[in-house]
Amino acid sequence: MSASGGVILIENANPLRAQTIQAIEAARLECVAVEDLTQALAEARRQRPLMLMLDCPSFMPAEEGTLTRLQELRRMVGAPLVLLANLETPTEFIESLSQMGADDCLLKPLRQHQLQPRFEVAAAATPRVSPASLGRLGPKVVSLLHGQQNFAWRTGELLEQSGYHVLYGSFEDEREPPPESNIELHILCAASREELARVLRLRHPEESRAGSRWFLICPGGPGELVTHSGGGLVAGFDMTQVFPEHVVQKANAWFSRVSNALQPEARVPFFCPVEYREAGNLFGDWNSCYSYDLSPGGIFLRTLVPARPGAAVELKIHLTTHRTELRGSGVVAWANTYAQRKAFSHPVGMGVQFLGMSPKGLSLLRELCGVDPTARDKPA
Repeated sequence: MSASGGVILIENANPLRAQTIQAIEAARLECVAVEDLTQALAEARRQRPLMLMLDCPSFMPAEEGTLTRLQELRRMVGAPLVLLANLETPTEFIESLSQMGADDCLLKPLRQHQLQPRFEVAAAATPRVSPASLGRLGPKVVSLLHGQQNFAWRTGELLEQSGYHVLYGSFEDEREPPPESNIELHILCAASREELARVLRLRHPEESRAGSRWFLICPGGPGELVTHSGGGLVAGFDMTQVFPEHVVQKANAWFSRVSNALQPEARVPFFCPVEYREAGNLFGDWNSCYSYDLSPGGIFLRTLVPARPGAAVELKIHLTTHRTELRGSGVVAWANTYAQRKAFSHPVGMGVQFLGMSPKGLSLLRELCGVDPTARDKPA
């Protein structure tokens, strides 16, 4: 792979793989095609790639070993991970890969107008953000250390969507953390009370700066461990009794944040391929991505190249489980471009507020969100 970085394509041998390689090389990037994640790990150790592309049909169903190796690859490389899917890719599979850090999703066959902007984003320098540079009046800063990955990642995503900056870390790294004077809230999310006790001995919450908060989360709750940091700045949660949405609500309450406009607790996880293009341009090219969250009023789309805030877009939401397509229109409420998760993180993609949809589509949407399809929206 060239010194400037290329693409590692992870796809088994099939007649369509040559088309994918040709599309990548047309963007003047080297493409190294491998058939499994073991080969991908070996190639990534040789040279850091600019991007990872994973062909979904090549790895269905998602075995535990596959996800573990993908997680190791994603963690080692740090480059964006783009899924290659089709309209037969199950939503459950996309959800599994999203938890491994997938940043985007492209529908095959690949098109040049989709590839080139993504390669440019991945190649651009992304400055690291430090707590000090955020400033006293900047967003609230949250440190999220986890040994229970799925719960922690979902909590982190919702915190990000609510305007927090999140610093991620793993219990596997037992080095003493550097002093971060700007961290407002420390969240420890453990798989057991014993693991939580071990991490607390290393992190010394009783020595943290005045006014900082600590959330201790594990199955069964932390019990007497909440007394280790003293005072009323620590809260314990039983992971079997709370959801990530509840943790975000508690964080908002402690910081006296009003999040009526965001309402993360009103969203439901929702994973499927989505296409979008500029509204009103009947001959415009469709771009693709995948959905992450859904509410009756909007959708969160994961993509490396979001449309600009305020842009009107048309949507094609591919409900692969229902084998149907939901069409609608909306406006981009917010957009964040790609940044490596080596420092503070924000949700990569865009939030789209729905503007127009057929009555049948709206009814199905409300049903998917767990809302009574016959209920009328209350006036604001």
